Amino acid sequence: MTAGQKADKTKNHRVKASKRAALTAAKRRSAAKAKLAEPALIVFEAASSASKIIRVGNIKISVTGAEVAQWAEAKLGAKVLGAAMASNPSMVSPEMARSLQAEENWWRTIEETFQPLSSTQAAELLGASKTNRNYASSQRAAGKLLGFTRNGRTRLPDFQFDFARGAVRPIIPQLIRVSRSNGVPDEDLILWLVSRSTFFAELDRPVDHLDDPGRLLAAAHDQFGAIW
Repeated sequence: MTAGQKADKTKNHRVKASKRAALTAAKRRSAAKAKLAEPALIVFEAASSASKIIRVGNIKISVTGAEVAQWAEAKLGAKVLGAAMASNPSMVSPEMARSLQAEENWWRTIEETFQPLSSTQAAELLGASKTNRNYASSQRAAGKLLGFTRNGRTRLPDFQFDFARGAVRPIIPQLIRVSRSNGVPDEDLILWLVSRSTFFAELDRPVDHLDDPGRLLAAAHDQFGAIW
């Protein structure tokens, strides 16, 4: 082997070693981020407006402020959920816990996206006395208004209102009639309206077609008429 060949071989070994080291470091950083759920391991070493340097074990990694906030929020949620489950005298399966949390996340998304009205706000919008707290409840019972209860309060999604006219969209009572005739709770109708549907070629949400009542009613019959 010539001196030149030996030099090339040594160079190749160094390149490979460098790549292995970089890959190992990347894997260690990835593993470190995965351990963010273990707060006892985290030590904040530096911070700026854009990012923070933290140490997980012996590894230093840079994370954004949003990532830290997301981790903190998740840990708080897990703590609250854990306390609630601990106070429950019955065993809760992991599947049931995941299902309940998924549903809770959906309602939170609906509240953030569609800005539900309170009973008082709805009554005022629809021309009733805003002090008439039973107005929204009576309209819901009559199948003229969609709502759900959160923390003991009635919430009425804003997509069902025509704010310019101060009225409920005419399609809403029709949708309620279809779902109730098939034994579907109003809450499930709301969830269906805000979820993507294969009935539409565009995989739109039914709520995106409130101005196309014929197509939306057909989608509702297709969805709820198939429930036995």
